[in-house]
Amino acid sequence: MIITIGGDFGSGKTTLAAALAQTLGYDELKVGNIVRMMAADRGVKIDEFSELLKTDPELERLVDEQQVHAMKERDNRVIQSRLAWFFAKESPFKVFNVCLTVDPKVGAQRTAMKMENLGKSLDSILAMNLERKQNELERFRSLYNIENYLDRSHYDLVIDTTNLSVGEKVTEILNKIKPHGNS
Repeated sequence: MIITIGGDFGSGKTTLAAALAQTLGYDELKVGNIVRMMAADRGVKIDEFSELLKTDPELERLVDEQQVHAMKERDNRVIQSRLAWFFAKESPFKVFNVCLTVDPKVGAQRTAMKMENLGKSLDSILAMNLERKQNELERFRSLYNIENYLDRSHYDLVIDTTNLSVGEKVTEILNKIKPHGNS
């Protein structure tokens, strides 16, 4: 089974993907690692590469093709990416799509703990998260004709992570995938 994890900023996608992969003995694929590798291959820093992605749709498509390839080549993976649910449609394996939501203030508090956000006010992080979301909505609409990548109908399970521990989130997913088979 391929399990995709997407959702809101600060909802705990990265932490959950790692915990779920470890619990299930699955491989974990972070699209961020693909981006880091591609940046290194081009000899640029990650933030420079991120800027290139904003202006070069073909470069972004190359990143996305890596996701598609990973979902086609092997089963038993947890993939954390905003559009993993979309690309998982091309996988020959069973797919279970999870969307994590979070209260925007709690998401901003969590995002504030990232190294690049230390010292920023909560209000500025809330504004930054909202701007990033709007930019992604426009970019994904332009690239793939996706009206809203966070539309709950794209997912098999939606979890509000505002007041849940990582263990509670893992348990909720495990309980939902059992009927689908997790092999």
